[in-house]
Amino acid sequence: MKRKRGAVTVEFTLVGIPLIFILISNVEMSRGMWIYHTETYAINQGTRYLVVHGADCAQSGNTCTTTVGSVAHAIANNGVGLVPSLWNVKLVSASGSNNVTCNPLSTCLTNSTVWPPSPDNALGSTVAISSTYPFTSALCMFFPGSKPVNFGTFNLPAYSQQVITF
Repeated sequence: MKRKRGAVTVEFTLVGIPLIFILISNVEMSRGMWIYHTETYAINQGTRYLVVHGADCAQSGNTCTTTVGSVAHAIANNGVGLVPSLWNVKLVSASGSNNVTCNPLSTCLTNSTVWPPSPDNALGSTVAISSTYPFTSALCMFFPGSKPVNFGTFNLPAYSQQVITF
């Protein structure tokens, strides 16, 4: 009887450790995919917000012009669960000369600069938003060459470009 008990313990150890690693891996990969999807969705919605506030909004009498702060709020509000103080965002204008960098996104929440500025807000002009969000995973400490209990960070990129339609 004693031999069987020891064999069960050894078998459980040999099977249990890889199973626990697989379970943790699934949770971490799912979390990373959720963060990436949320980031890309928020960036896409921020770009969409920009393209419907284009040239017609800059004409006198209209009050729908957008600011860097309102775009930052649109991105932050659509990025449910993502922390604006960790999120780096860049607003790219059609000419490329009127870009705004928000490192981190929280620094632009109160920016009242009209964006995109004229003439980059004309119908048919493109606007783009790029971003990176850090993903820190506990799995990184298992990679060969890493120090014990060293949680590595990956920057997850997102990019969206659309044409101003209104």
